[in-house]
Parts: sequence; structure tokens; C-alpha cells
Amino acid sequence: MPPAIITLRDYQVKAVEGARQEIAKGFDRVLVVMPTGAGKTATASDIAARAVAKGHRVLCLMHRRQLVEQMKDRFADYGLDAGVIMSGVDTNLGEPIQIGTIQTYARRLQLGTPGSNPFFINASVVLIDESHHALSKIYQRILSIYKDKKIIGITATPVLSSGVGMGEYFQSMVVPVTVQELIDKGHLVPAVYWGPSSPDLTAVRITAGDYNKKDLNKVMNQPKLVGDVVQSWLKIAGGKQSMVFCVKVDHSKAVRDEFLRHGVACEHLDAHSDDDERSDVLRRFRNGDIQVLTNCALYTEGSDISEIQCVVMARPVRSAGFMLQIIGRGARPHPGKDHFIVIDHSGNVERLGFYEDDRDWDLNGRCQGDRVVRPKEKEPRKIIACEMCSFMFSGGKCPKCGHIIKRKPRLIESTDDELVQIGGKEKKMSKEERRLWYGMFEYIRREKNYAKGWVAHKYREKTGVWPRGMEDIGPIAPTQEFRNWMKYQKIRFFKSKQKNVEREKCEIKQNCTELNLVG
Repeated sequence: MPPAIITLRDYQVKAVEGARQEIAKGFDRVLVVMPTGAGKTATASDIAARAVAKGHRVLCLMHRRQLVEQMKDRFADYGLDAGVIMSGVDTNLGEPIQIGTIQTYARRLQLGTPGSNPFFINASVVLIDESHHALSKIYQRILSIYKDKKIIGITATPVLSSGVGMGEYFQSMVVPVTVQELIDKGHLVPAVYWGPSSPDLTAVRITAGDYNKKDLNKVMNQPKLVGDVVQSWLKIAGGKQSMVFCVKVDHSKAVRDEFLRHGVACEHLDAHSDDDERSDVLRRFRNGDIQVLTNCALYTEGSDISEIQCVVMARPVRSAGFMLQIIGRGARPHPGKDHFIVIDHSGNVERLGFYEDDRDWDLNGRCQGDRVVRPKEKEPRKIIACEMCSFMFSGGKCPKCGHIIKRKPRLIESTDDELVQIGGKEKKMSKEERRLWYGMFEYIRREKNYAKGWVAHKYREKTGVWPRGMEDIGPIAPTQEFRNWMKYQKIRFFKSKQKNVEREKCEIKQNCTELNLVG
């Protein structure tokens, strides 16, 4: 199949050419680093097409069924026929390109020696998708059979959670494009970040370089923290298609149940969900029947769900690579989507930086991928809060209120029930959106028979300004986003009222104590 059928973007051409040049230099194991959403499958398709055009066989390996299905479909889009090596799927070993899960291929190779085993693929080129898994024992066992072949790995995050770099296996690395460059070119959408103060992780042990899941679950899977996830979503992203990343299955289910309790259409998926259930839930999520999807370790890689408008991190991680995989789920463009929201309940952004920060990926020794690149002549950027409006940004002039920070900025601060923006450009409401909200407030006012001044005060609470020239706007039926915002305001009011009651009780108790001391 001629490679001309695949039209690549400039950086994808750079990736293919870079890999070819590294192989020409004598490197047999080359790693291509491309951010989530950069089109790794298109790049892999071009590499495979070129190899087949020269008479070579190609073996593509990955660790999840959904990745195999996605790659086969994308290869077919480019006119490339491929056999599938995966349990429950008919095998066509006659195709020059074979795509399979590493688990199934490893099991079939145990049936005999490679030379006599009918399932052995005598490939000249081996492509590894999500190749940060290539250092695992099962991958290394298979790759040892192809030690004299050309191995090309493709990943968005060339680092293990332990911090070990991919130089343990790969000899050379190609980095054709950065996240910010993809945003500037319009191939990804920018993120707007919101987050509370970091959870207390002092009692959480470190296991294999990441937070111990059992300890982490005890910290994050608490009724108050689970409730905060839902309340902050109602305020910031209510009505938007959202994916929540949780610690363990019971944590994910607890978050789902809290969303359902507040009348939000929500489903949970995990690694134990069967293929039919996953397909059905994703279909309903994509068409808007489900607003929120909670998951545990299921959609951190290789999931092309461009409908995601908000990513909620309810799971702290220690690796920037893991964090980038999570946030990257929301970065893909979609009609009508000019940005996506990140709600960080984990402190990940504060610890590891923003998604669009440049990363100093390095193959040698301990990978430097968890270190954010900063110009040497400048101090490291700190995420700070404006002392006037609490807007979160990285220093200098506040992009929200214009206040200039003249003294040493304070670190991120927020209350238990209040989230503040910590980065990215604030998404301002358009004139049409403001008129829509005014009309929806008017709808509720008439429905509840409130005084006319109620609309103006609620409008100011939402937009920060009093309504001007909107008296002609009639009632407009409320959207789900509007109802979610109103629900959040109601929850916030009752929480504030409860705090005041508790504060009064403390004051009474303190006064009684003082009177007893005086007496």
C-alpha cells in the first residue's frame, strides 16, 4: 500500500522522518514522544505503510483491547488491512500488518518455539503503542525474540511512575512537538484549571514510586471529600460532559452515587466492566445521555473521547507522566469546544505543573520528565492567588481583576467548599450567554413569584456585574447547566448556614468557659 494515502501534519512528518534518521544512524530501538491528541495512530500508520511498501511485515503491540480496536479502525481509515491477534477475535495471519494485545500474543507464543509456532509473526518492524509499558516483564520477554529487528515505540509520557527513564530499553528518542505547540496550531484545546487546597497525604505510603492505593483510598474516599467533588463540579462545570478519575473502584462508585443523589446522570466503569457495558456507557456519554463518567484506572491512556469538556482529578499521583495522561483526555478538539476544564482535587497541578508546560524528557538514567523546564534566568513559576480576588495564576498582573502583585505572593489558598482558578485564561461569558442567563433567572423568578430585584442580584452573583439594558428579555427555559449552578448555590447556602450555627455554638461554649473561670 503506498504511503501517499496518509496525509500527515507537519510534526507527524517530522516524527516519521526523525525515527527514520535515528534508525539510519544505527539505532534499532527508537522512541517517539508525542503528546496525547497529537495523532500517534496516524504516525504509526505511515510508518507501517512505508514498511509494507518495502516488503516488510509489521507487528503492532499494545496492552489493552480497546487500543487494538482503535488502531485497527484507524489503519482501515488509511486503507491499511491488518490482522488482529486478540482473544475472541478471528485471526488472519496472512495480512502483512498484525495488531494485537501483548497478553494474547505472549500466550500463543508459549505453544511452541517461534520457528515452528504458526502464531509467530516474523516481522521486521515492531511498533509499540503506549510504549512506556515496554519495560514490563511481559513486553521484555516478547521483545527479546525481536532483538535483531527494528523496534519503534510511541508514547506521550516516556517515564515510569518510579521515575525510571526509557533508556533502560530504547537507544534514541525523537520529540517532534510539544503540547503548547499543538494548542497554538489548534490541534488541542487549552485547559482552564480550578482546584482546592491539596489533600493531606502525609500518612500515605509510597509504593513502586507512586502513592499506595490503599492508603490513598482512605484519604480520598471520605464522605466530605466525595461531596466536595460533586459540589465543585456543580458550580464550575455543571452541564458539561465530564470524566472523573478516582483511586479505587469503591471510591469511583461512591463519587458516582453522590452525583446520582444530586440528580446528575452519572455512570461508573472500571477494568472489570465487560466490553458491551463499556460500549453502551460510552455511547450514552457521547450523545449526552450521561453527563459524568467516573472510572478507576480505565481511561488514563489511548481513549479518543473528544466530547470530554471537563476532567476531574480525584486521585493524587506522583508522576507527571501519569498526570499528563489523565488531563490529556480532555484536550482533544470537538465542535463547539474551545477549551476544557480541569478540576483538581488532588494537588497534582501544584506539585507537577500545568499540562501545557514543556517537559525535559530524558532517556538517560533517572528520567527528567517530572521536572518542568524553566528559563535559567528566571525563578521557577509559582501558582499564586491574587490578594484582591483570589484568582489563581502564575504571578505578575492578575488576568482577572488587573491587580499587580507587589509583595511576595501567598501560596494557593482556598476554603473547604470553595474552588479557585489556578491557571489558564479565564473563559469570559459572551453577550449572548449573559442574556441567556438573565432570561433563565427571569423564568425562575416568575415560576417562584419572587420580587423583581431577585433577578438582578442573582445575575450579579453569577457574572460579577449588574445587568444593564436587559429589561426587555423575557423568560427562557433553564438549561441543565443553569439548574446545576442553582443547585450548587443552594448547597453552598446551607453549608454556610450550618457553619454559622457551629460558630455560634463554639462562641457560646467559649463564653461559658470564660464565665466559669471568672466565677
